[in-house]
Amino acid sequence: MYKIKKINQVNNPIIYLFLALGVSSISYGINNDLRELSVFLTVLFFIWIFLLWGVNFTIISVIFFAVGLFINYSYYKISNEIYDEVRIVKVNTYETIGDLKGKKLLIENYSKYKFEVGQLYNMYGKIDKGEQNKYNGVVGQLKVKSINKCNDDFITKLYKIKDNIYDRLKENLGTRKAGFLSSIAFGYSDMLDSSDKNDMKRFGIVHSVSVSGLHVAVVYGFLRIFMRNKLGLLLCFIYVIFTGRNYSSIRAFIMLGTIEGAAIVKRNNNSISSLCLSAMILTIYKPYSIFEISFHLSYLATLGIILMNKKINNKLYKFPEKLREGLSVTLSAQVFTVPYLLLIFKDLSLNFIIGNLFLVPFVDLFVILGNLLLIFYSFNNLFDFISYLILKGINIFDIVLSNIDNFSLPIFYGNEYFAMMYLAIMISIYFVQKGFKKIIHMPIAVLCIIIIQLYSPVPSIKYYNEGAILISYKGDRVLISNKKQIDMDRLAKISEADKVYTNINKVDLYNKCIIKSLGKNYLLETPYKKYLLKMSGSEKGNGDYDIINFKDGPFNKIYIWNNDIIKTCS
Repeated sequence: MYKIKKINQVNNPIIYLFLALGVSSISYGINNDLRELSVFLTVLFFIWIFLLWGVNFTIISVIFFAVGLFINYSYYKISNEIYDEVRIVKVNTYETIGDLKGKKLLIENYSKYKFEVGQLYNMYGKIDKGEQNKYNGVVGQLKVKSINKCNDDFITKLYKIKDNIYDRLKENLGTRKAGFLSSIAFGYSDMLDSSDKNDMKRFGIVHSVSVSGLHVAVVYGFLRIFMRNKLGLLLCFIYVIFTGRNYSSIRAFIMLGTIEGAAIVKRNNNSISSLCLSAMILTIYKPYSIFEISFHLSYLATLGIILMNKKINNKLYKFPEKLREGLSVTLSAQVFTVPYLLLIFKDLSLNFIIGNLFLVPFVDLFVILGNLLLIFYSFNNLFDFISYLILKGINIFDIVLSNIDNFSLPIFYGNEYFAMMYLAIMISIYFVQKGFKKIIHMPIAVLCIIIIQLYSPVPSIKYYNEGAILISYKGDRVLISNKKQIDMDRLAKISEADKVYTNINKVDLYNKCIIKSLGKNYLLETPYKKYLLKMSGSEKGNGDYDIINFKDGPFNKIYIWNNDIIKTCS
């Protein structure tokens, strides 16, 4: 007989309440493109909650789910016409993004005006809701009719201070080193030299060029030396605003606030609960964050540190203490991010241990020195002296980098199959340790599935964001592309392709179908129907065929089964 469970019996309820909010944001976001999946995901989640914790807590979860839907609805609800203050948050060659009362807004190219990042403007214009994108939080595109610059507020002044610091650093250090320091200390990643960015990617510390939880922890730890908790948290909050309020920094600040708050009121603090609380607040603040890569990586890395750091530290007991602590944090942060990196970016730097041991200490130093520049911004002599210390520090960093470069390993290229195998091994290890011995065969079953997928008994076509497609059938894997500026060697390694063609006009797939080049797109011809495989946003189909939108759609893979097309994501 089913026994009703009391709410106070639920372990770490905030975990499930965050999941309810997260599922609501995912369901709302994918509902237009994948309605069946949205419904299935929601129903499956509540069945799981009901079986786990009973009807009472399920009702509470439903309430949080409903609140999440309302938050999403409110976020994407916008008038057809606005006259309001918009803050410019990003300007580049491709797009201009503004912030309208916390909502992300594309600004149509307004050639008469040169926008300043961080500046507030009074804008009047019409909203094109057709440009709404629930995967990246864009509520629409503003077609500007009139614009006026507002007076500087606190946030605008912070942006201008950051710009002035960068300009003064250029005078003291030069363009390359000023961009290097600004990216590490203040999140100015656009200013980073491409060679520096490649070096950081190669040594697995590319997260250092955007303000992360590491930066917030370093700043707060430094402030704690000189002041009380509350003032340290306040200044840390200003630092989070100053550096752009990204997910990692907000997450770290909320967790710090939770930990310090628990210490003040003398209550125990649960790290997992703190992590979920920060994720919950972020999901409420930016409901689309649940789809963002930076959100996923930040929380996966932190979860790995919370769950695995102590265990790995104990395994490395023979190492010296400082080395052991550095290694355990580095390795634990990678436990859950490795499969994700392989799935999304298709490559992985095996030099992350070297980078974290030898280069991250410099990052910590540059974060502290960079923020001292902010404190002594108005004192020219002190500013110049700190700039001198930074210059010497970067010179030493360059020497260390050039020396460890001799021991660096090549980038490892992977794909979803490596990620699947990694997860299968991790899951089987976990359950075997819990006493479920039969789960040890799980990796073998997954390996069989991977072999079948690679063989591909059914014709399939997979799209890669770089602008190529992989055609697979009965062991043949053919990679083709009509784009010139594309690294086909890298994609061939990622896709396990055995044949690579560029600018090919026609591919005949065992009389099952024919693929023809059509400008920047491809035309798929089956015996009964034609499909335009849209790979370029600049070309529109006008022929007698259906369109499969690889470029902007939610699907990136199709199977050809009995002359029908089955769309999937992989």
